Amino acid sequence: MLKRFILGVIATLFFALQLPIDSAFAVEIDSVYRTVKVDPQGSMTTLTQEQVERGKRIFGQTCSKCHMAGRSKTNPNVTLSTEDLEGAEPPRNNLVALVDYLENPTTYDGEQDLSEFHPNTNRLDIYPEMRNLTQEDLENVSGYILVAPKVKGVHWGRGKAYD
Repeated sequence: MLKRFILGVIATLFFALQLPIDSAFAVEIDSVYRTVKVDPQGSMTTLTQEQVERGKRIFGQTCSKCHMAGRSKTNPNVTLSTEDLEGAEPPRNNLVALVDYLENPTTYDGEQDLSEFHPNTNRLDIYPEMRNLTQEDLENVSGYILVAPKVKGVHWGRGKAYD
């Protein structure tokens, strides 16, 4: 009986420790990884840990339906990797450009308006998930998108075959 009780306690502790850890226990991301381009001219800023965590939360709630781990469900050839963001027209490898994209999305070559097909803040009638996002939220999620490839490396924006 005592042996069963002890095994039960050990099993309970083992499984309890497998639960997700609260964000308060998140690992601090080094400031080198949190430093991102602000604009096309190359101005840099270092995001706070809190900004990155908020951006990650917003990304998970709003963007990950189509962009899980930086991939693009609708077009697997264009991801949220650093290379693909740099190759867009205009380049989307900075905070200003990504925020602008979330407000006014265009195709990868910048030629066509995607406001009816990609969630954005100008078509809240179609994309209600964007309704409550503030300018600060858009900056945080954009910051997370720029930090994620530095932290996750080759796993960000690549398919499962590369994991």
